[in-house]
Amino acid sequence: MDVSAEAADVVVRESLQATEAAAKLTLEGVKNVAALLLAIAKQDMKVVGQTTAKRLARDPAPAVVIPIKAEDKAKFQKLAKEFGVLYFFAQKKGNDNGMLNVVSNENYAALLNAIMQQLGYPIPQKEQEEDTQKKAKSRAPQKKSSPERGSGLKPSQTTAAAVEPDSPTKKKLDQLQRLAAQSRPGPEKSNRKVR
Repeated sequence: MDVSAEAADVVVRESLQATEAAAKLTLEGVKNVAALLLAIAKQDMKVVGQTTAKRLARDPAPAVVIPIKAEDKAKFQKLAKEFGVLYFFAQKKGNDNGMLNVVSNENYAALLNAIMQQLGYPIPQKEQEEDTQKKAKSRAPQKKSSPERGSGLKPSQTTAAAVEPDSPTKKKLDQLQRLAAQSRPGPEKSNRKVR
C-alpha cells in the first residue's frame, strides 16, 4: 500500500507540473501575439483600401491626384477594394462643387486608370508637348561624321564643302584662309651644318 500511495503522489505531481508548464507557454504565446498585433497596428500595415496621407507619404513614389464626382465615391471605394488600391479622399473645406480628389501614388496608376474606366471617366492622356520638344529639329543638321571625331578630310575641305559658294560666309572664309597662308612663316634655316 505504501508503494501505491507513493506512485499516485508522483502521478499527481507530474500532472500538476505539466499543466503549469502548458499554462506558462500559453500565456507567453498570447503575450507575443498581442505584441505582434500591436506592432502591426502602430505601423499601419494596410495595403488595400482607404488610408491616411501619412501612410501614403511613407512610400517614395510620387503622388497621383484624380478628381471624381462626389456621387461616385461609393462605387470608387468598392472598385478600389477589388483592385487593391491604397488611396484617400481630399477636399478643400468649403469647396462644394461636387468633386472629390482621390490621392494615391504612382504605383497604383494603372489600377486607378482601370477603375476610372469602369466608372466611365476618360483615361488621362499624356501631354503631347513633351514629345514635340524632344522631336524638334536640331539647329544644325547631323551629317554622317561629327566634327568632334573628324572626317579624315583637311579642315579647308570640310569648311569649304559646308558653306555655299556665293554666300558672304564663303567670302569671309576665303579671306581668312588667305590671311592665314600669308602670315605662316616658311621653314626656318638653321646655322647648323648637317653631315
